[in-house]
Amino acid sequence: MLERVICLLVGYLCGSVLTAEVVARRVAGRSIFELGDGNPGMANVGHELGMPAAIACLAGDILKTLLPVLVMSRLFPQLGWAVATGWTGLGATLGHILPFWHGFRGGKGVTTIASTIILMNPLWGILAGVVGVATIILSGYLSVAAVVAMGFYVLAAAFTLPIDCTIISLVFWGMQFVTHASKLRGIRTGTTHRASLSTKFWAKVRGK
Repeated sequence: MLERVICLLVGYLCGSVLTAEVVARRVAGRSIFELGDGNPGMANVGHELGMPAAIACLAGDILKTLLPVLVMSRLFPQLGWAVATGWTGLGATLGHILPFWHGFRGGKGVTTIASTIILMNPLWGILAGVVGVATIILSGYLSVAAVVAMGFYVLAAAFTLPIDCTIISLVFWGMQFVTHASKLRGIRTGTTHRASLSTKFWAKVRGK
């Protein structure tokens, strides 16, 4: 159990380094919490600072998940790759969503979760991504896609991965519901905007 706790703590410390904050201060000289909707994630960075900044943010969020996973899997080989990855990635996600240095107010953890599930099982992680993209196109909402894709992965994990990974996947699924709750409610009230990917896709299908 101690190995799992260490993985969780190391992941948390790495995850609490908000890449969006670093990029925003480097590019704009301001905190990401002062820009756009204040969310320290790739979408807000891209909307406010452009595509190159968004790509830098994405790369940083992937690396802050990948690097501690590589270290912890080497440090605790007895856990197995998937289990060490799951606990470290869970820590990185908690750090991103609840960074201690910012009053436990962070981002939604989409990239850290996506990185973790792909690292735990590349096949099912990539397929979950495909399900997510398809859901964006069909539903028009990123929040719905996040929940559906993670639900798909939970089902896959239950049959193919160790019990630790299934439990962690369920926790990730719950996180998606919590962090996207306002956007999901906004679909009903009409305040959540449709994803541009869906809008552009259906415009092309209709020949507009």
